[in-house]
Amino acid sequence: MSYDIHGFAGLRAIILMLVHAVWATFVLIKKDEKMIVSFHKFSIFVWLIWLIPYFSPMVFQMLEAAK
Repeated sequence: MSYDIHGFAGLRAIILMLVHAVWATFVLIKKDEKMIVSFHKFSIFVWLIWLIPYFSPMVFQMLEAAK
């Protein structure tokens, strides 16, 4: 693992996805409408964080090529 924005964001995204999976299981078991709504909001947040390590190598390569 590298200690740059890609590695840091990737580690954070993996941890968030683990929390997301545990919470999804809990929400499915409880079937509480309020929890389902907050779960969907958290899902969007996790997805946005996941996009950082997904796209950062492409952005960094484009910036490097533009020099």
